Amino acid sequence: AVLSPYGADVSERLNLFLSGYGLDVVRCHVLSCDDETSIDAMTAADWLTFSRRADSSSAQAVLVAGGGASLFPVVEEMEALLDKPVVCGPGALIWEALAHIGDADSRTGRGTLFRERVTMNHHHAPCAPASLMSCATKTYAVSASPPVISGGAGSWLLDSEGRRYLDFACGSGTTNLGHNHPAIMDAVETQLNSGLAHVGPHFLSDEQVRLYRLLRNALPESLARFHPATNGTEATETALKAAMHFTGKRRFLAFEGSYHGRTIGALAVSESKGRNRSLGPLLPDTIFAPYGCPPDRLERIIDGAQPLAGILVEPAQATRGMIFPAKGWLRTLANLAEAREVPLIADEVFTGLGRTGHLFSFMGEDFVPDLLVLGKAFGGGFPAGLVAGRDDIMTAWLPGTQSSTFQLHPVSAAAARASIEYIVSNDVPKMASRIARWISAHSAMLVDFPFVADIRGRGAMFGVEIADDAGAPDHDRTRAIRADALENGLITWECGSSGHVIGIVPPLTISEREIAHGFDLLRKSFARIR
Repeated sequence: AVLSPYGADVSERLNLFLSGYGLDVVRCHVLSCDDETSIDAMTAADWLTFSRRADSSSAQAVLVAGGGASLFPVVEEMEALLDKPVVCGPGALIWEALAHIGDADSRTGRGTLFRERVTMNHHHAPCAPASLMSCATKTYAVSASPPVISGGAGSWLLDSEGRRYLDFACGSGTTNLGHNHPAIMDAVETQLNSGLAHVGPHFLSDEQVRLYRLLRNALPESLARFHPATNGTEATETALKAAMHFTGKRRFLAFEGSYHGRTIGALAVSESKGRNRSLGPLLPDTIFAPYGCPPDRLERIIDGAQPLAGILVEPAQATRGMIFPAKGWLRTLANLAEAREVPLIADEVFTGLGRTGHLFSFMGEDFVPDLLVLGKAFGGGFPAGLVAGRDDIMTAWLPGTQSSTFQLHPVSAAAARASIEYIVSNDVPKMASRIARWISAHSAMLVDFPFVADIRGRGAMFGVEIADDAGAPDHDRTRAIRADALENGLITWECGSSGHVIGIVPPLTISEREIAHGFDLLRKSFARIR
């Protein structure tokens, strides 16, 4: 158990650090003191009270982070109160200093740490992965010791210890055909065996040409030209630049709750900036409108935001928690943009390639964007991105204006081509509609849990919203449920404005039996965490 006098951010980093060295934090009590002065002002009685609150029956020891001079003399009394070892920040610092200067004598009255002779073990075990990685990654967002994945097939993943996991996350929506799909793997193997590793942005590979021709037949005629990218975020940046070069304008309209990537430009047009919000103000300048707002209000906002280089919209806000606008709203938005000659950019990084029941989500909404942004599942599980756009927009900039060394790598192009060919020829989007019915049926077992605020979705992308007794987003319970499900063999996806929505994003090749099994695992996790 951890007692931290600091704020939530510092405390979270401490927990990640401890996890990196194989220590499981079963409880963390955060005091959020304003500064060091308020920490120093705490009395012995304060520390004893807070240590009792921080303790857990499953904790083998208590760590008090920081604490200053007022804490160190109280450690022995804390240990007597809690009946377990207590380590404090000042004590650990003194212990290490004594070890370095060779003062190995034991000391009484300062807790378990000082009762034995002080020795420094310089022969450390190999570093745990968490101690080698930046704290900013999501790798440890659910579990302090997440599985190391070593293989997969279909809807299942296998970790390095031989445990199987049913995949309800699809690598954040990237593996729409599941894992180890033969069509994709054959195409990748053929490309690797060709001897061509990469040619850079100055040349085309065979697979890139085949992919562009395939897309030309799969997309509406107006989306006639393509610009390659390495991923969806870079594709977003490319679309922004294309719109700015075409219009000569610098401002965009996007929507509340939107997410378009984590590079600076993509963040600027994302209302969901998370912990990067402190980096602002960011460019390009962006006005945010309520997602799905009434047409008359939408029209007033667009007119008030002019001059606009473009309007950027997601057909569904997956990261926000599987939010869909009312039927016809996207068509209205397209009409308003067209009437004002403002390019409409559809971000289908998440919704593209069959996820919502159509090859591309806009095809079910009766509109065609001026620029289409693709990523995630576009690469068939490999990193790839692309912008498809109108001829006049995509020819309005000079050669070399936008380029990237690894744009649409030949291996990624092969995987993308094979994936799209299979999806189109086997009408895989129709499977998403079938999966929606299965999820709707089997998720009914969750509705009676009092903390389930909503279950919503379309196609093969659903979200289970978790709320506390007051109806507010319950991030802690959501995380606990997802961690329990992971421990028992189910991988889910994190989403929601407060991380309070459990995302259900299975492969489009999943069976109803696997859907039923996944929801049974989820139901058991709900029951254990309730």
